[in-house]
Amino acid sequence: MKPRSALKSIQKLNPCFVLGMLCFFIMMIGQPKITKAQDSVYRTKHAAVIFPFPMFHEKWRSSIGFTLMTTPEDITEEVRLRIPCGDFRVLRRLNNAFNMEGRVMFQVLQNHISAGIHYRKAITDKWYISAGNDIGYWFGFLKVDGFNSRGSGILDYPNLSVGYRTKNNLLVTFKAQASLNMDYKAINGENTFTSKKNFYNGETFTLALEQPFWNKKHITLAVSTINNYFYWQTWALFYKTNRKVFYPQITVGFIL
Repeated sequence: MKPRSALKSIQKLNPCFVLGMLCFFIMMIGQPKITKAQDSVYRTKHAAVIFPFPMFHEKWRSSIGFTLMTTPEDITEEVRLRIPCGDFRVLRRLNNAFNMEGRVMFQVLQNHISAGIHYRKAITDKWYISAGNDIGYWFGFLKVDGFNSRGSGILDYPNLSVGYRTKNNLLVTFKAQASLNMDYKAINGENTFTSKKNFYNGETFTLALEQPFWNKKHITLAVSTINNYFYWQTWALFYKTNRKVFYPQITVGFIL
């Protein structure tokens, strides 16, 4: 293959595919010495749901909280959504390296359920990494002026996380997540729109802090920048735009 042809091929790679390959690569190089890591690395003194620390002892961990997202004024004009969205997460330990993670985001008018497998590894007693992939299903309904609107869809979320434990045991996580739209369906009265065309939807970057809160409870505080062509919480307003739209989001979670 000529150099120019190779360069063009690389430029055409789907970002979700690239992120997925990175996840696979991290899981492959991290398989050896898992038992040794269990005995030698730092044992966390408090619980976390986002920080990529392996679950060596607990089988289950969960949190309950909420997210706050505001729709951009230049897209929705006078319609500005600031409704909190409930956020429930659950982690299930599979072994020393892999967790199954589930998340339910509920907002009555629109809801989102996701689940996936995540690989977690300790690099040192301070640095940790995680790679995984989640499949999400969203659905919503809205009745306005006699119109019975319904919508649903499927999204794929490959993701990578890097965590750092400070001297004060504050857990800091940076997470990068891509989004791939796999299916979309909307019904408005007698009109039905369906799209099964896959497209790269955008990416989300999250900075999360997790620390003790009160009476042996722990809290998660996170700020996310969502850059998507389509975002499931705005399905009732529009399907997708011809450019990525920025949605700022704040997450607060109480680890159970």
